[in-house]
Amino acid sequence: MARRVPCGRVGRALAVTAAAALLAALLATPSAPASASDLRIVNGGFDAGLTGWSGSHTPGGVDPVTWDGRTAARVTDGDPGAAYGRESMPGLPATAGTRYTLHAQVWADSGTAYLYLRFRDASGKLLASSSGANGSATGRQWKHVTAEGVAPAGTATVSALIYSGVADVGTAYWDEVLITKDVTDLGVQIESSVPNATTFAGGSAYALYTGTADANPQLAVVDVATERVTRKITIPDSAATPTVGGWAAATATDGRIYLGTYPNSKLYRYVPGEAAVTDLGRAEGGYSFIWDLEPGAGGKVYGGTYNDGRYFKYDDGAFTTIGTVPIVAGAQYVRSLAHDPDANATYLGTGTNAGLVRYDNVTGRTDNLLPAAYAHNSMVGGLTWTGGRLFAWIDRTLLVLRVARQADGSYTATTDAAIGDVDLHHSPARDGRVWFVRDGLLHSYDVESRTVQATSVRPALDVTGYTWDGGTLVGLGAASDGTRIFKYDPASGAWSSRVVAGTPVLPAAINALGAGPDGRIYTGGYLTGGTGVYDPLRGDGDDDRPDTGTLAGLHQTDSLLAHQGRLYIGVYPSARLYSHDPAGGWPPTLRYTGGEAGDKADDCEPGEGPPPQDRPYALAGGPDGTVYMGTVPKYGKRSGALTVWKEGAGGRTLCVVRDQSVVSLAYAGGKVFGGTSTRGALGVDPVYAPGASATLFSYDPATGAVRTHPLPLTAPTAVTALAEVDGELWGLAGGSLITLDPARPDAITAKRLFPEPDYANKPSLAWRDGVLLTVPQDPGHVYGTLGDQLFRIDRATKAMTVLRTDPGMEGLTADRFGDLYYKINERLHRLAAPAA
Repeated sequence: MARRVPCGRVGRALAVTAAAALLAALLATPSAPASASDLRIVNGGFDAGLTGWSGSHTPGGVDPVTWDGRTAARVTDGDPGAAYGRESMPGLPATAGTRYTLHAQVWADSGTAYLYLRFRDASGKLLASSSGANGSATGRQWKHVTAEGVAPAGTATVSALIYSGVADVGTAYWDEVLITKDVTDLGVQIESSVPNATTFAGGSAYALYTGTADANPQLAVVDVATERVTRKITIPDSAATPTVGGWAAATATDGRIYLGTYPNSKLYRYVPGEAAVTDLGRAEGGYSFIWDLEPGAGGKVYGGTYNDGRYFKYDDGAFTTIGTVPIVAGAQYVRSLAHDPDANATYLGTGTNAGLVRYDNVTGRTDNLLPAAYAHNSMVGGLTWTGGRLFAWIDRTLLVLRVARQADGSYTATTDAAIGDVDLHHSPARDGRVWFVRDGLLHSYDVESRTVQATSVRPALDVTGYTWDGGTLVGLGAASDGTRIFKYDPASGAWSSRVVAGTPVLPAAINALGAGPDGRIYTGGYLTGGTGVYDPLRGDGDDDRPDTGTLAGLHQTDSLLAHQGRLYIGVYPSARLYSHDPAGGWPPTLRYTGGEAGDKADDCEPGEGPPPQDRPYALAGGPDGTVYMGTVPKYGKRSGALTVWKEGAGGRTLCVVRDQSVVSLAYAGGKVFGGTSTRGALGVDPVYAPGASATLFSYDPATGAVRTHPLPLTAPTAVTALAEVDGELWGLAGGSLITLDPARPDAITAKRLFPEPDYANKPSLAWRDGVLLTVPQDPGHVYGTLGDQLFRIDRATKAMTVLRTDPGMEGLTADRFGDLYYKINERLHRLAAPAA
């Protein structure tokens, strides 16, 4: 399906030829757009004159003009006995019982102007007309006006009327006439076309593309010679064991392809040339991820899992757990595998406290090989056995290890090289060299001389798998413009990097959303990254594809903040803070990296600093331009941190509450307030800090002092939302509303609104289960989401009203009209500004 580009309002008069082109595009909009998409009034900005607006009441009196630099419709009424107006016809599809809201910009140069909603039946008969309390405007300036109403029985269409009534005289200019129904599913906002895992066989690459809870992942077969997709296969699942995506792919010795998925820990097999994959079932146990797969002799496949640190084998139709569970004491992850077929030994990289072991598949002997200098790392993220050496990737350092058998039968490892700033994947050895990307350039490592040699070649992709095609190195992986295939001939130096044609294009789940300083709604993709941009009330008629192309360049977005004309973006991993000027280009500018702050051995113990940080769930801005970022630490650590960054002054990351993450922030009363979670990073055991209670802290920008303010609640798990409201600080701690005066931060009040979320079974809620939001268009209320419910609270009485309940609802932001936005999986939803 071709992507439709929305036709936004043009801010100045158009030339005749441009107006004709615009008119053609407007009239090409379906008269009955999909029920889940925006309702679009044809020519609602009068860029094409009065096309789409039918005469109403007294003939004449309305003409297209340019006013204040904008295309507009002028209503001129000089006759107190006549009524002038135009109605958007034909009307848009409408449903009886549904509330609709009309928005417009009007400049009443003299007299009074009126805006009406009109409801008609299938024959065109007028059933009702509604002008809200804000349906009229006076004053010589542009003013936002609205009208709303509920469609009566028999309604088939809804339309807009700009009007000057009988007995009225005056001149008004109209622009930006927009409409929304009460609840709108705005559809997919972000797309991904990059693989998570790649393996090779028989001249083809087999690339696994991650989906969402509502869109299954796909396997793409790429012909290496032609660099085109020859087959796409959807990975099946069931309601009981849904498949969202996968990180593991391997080619067995018999040439068959195996895929490991999540969150159902399933193994799939694909026989090249067939039309479907075979579901082999779950790889034992109740864990959720198969992180890596390696081929063994005789068609066997070995695998590693999260979250029970299991090492397993699939052989002749059966799964077998190997060794103990977990395979390494305390391990939750078997994150990486490498197999030595000559010795029938498997190397396992584990976490969240980094481990590296050699497991003898014949005797069951286990030997620890991790160099002591890396014991404070969280994970051995990648392993390859090639060229008689073990290559281990740990936090962008590639270790080259020489493994030797000792006299007592044990095995030890000697470090031949430690190469920094290396991408995860590296090639099989050929002619004594292993190839990899380091700092964006292709490099080689000579096994015998232990030397690294750089080339000037920039592959321009994150390689997910390498192979050799004759004497040519081939890599496939993710780039900003989709999937790329890279080829390099070491003999001649010739190389190429090209986009692969025909790869799967799948929706990406929305992980974070927020309103930008340009009034658009920004969304950040889960796992596969990418950024979506939506122009409120101007979406197209295709809700299964984004209105605008996905912006590439960022990994998973965890938070968004509009502050002093910029959009600040918190990105995982390594807690990266970016800034974006909507008037400038994309991608955004990297400002600070929390993953480079602190020491891997530290965890905010007495006398220590913070550990490196990872997940930036909270952002807040100060009046002097400072941006504050609250974070969850790297895998296996408990202590989050507060980052303070200001342009020109750089940034610093501070310990604030030991053994707790910082998951909410707000600036109020001259200080920054933060809410903590007793849950640390993934991989900590137990999940919640023993005996801990989430708390509130304050940071004084003037002195740097940090104070904690205990909550009047019994062992709260997390404070997941904070907002400044009329000079007070409001927050959500579990299901309770907390409020305080920043001048007296220890005098905290608490009011139970909802039952506490199910943190035991859904620990991710302890990072982000709630949002609080103020909306300038509604000064009497505060809005929020918690536990699949969208609600509002009366600012004066603290009375709470649930406005909507949607399973899977998360996040909350608002546009310039006061409409509310939330997400469910990969789809963005809008609730029109509630009636007072």
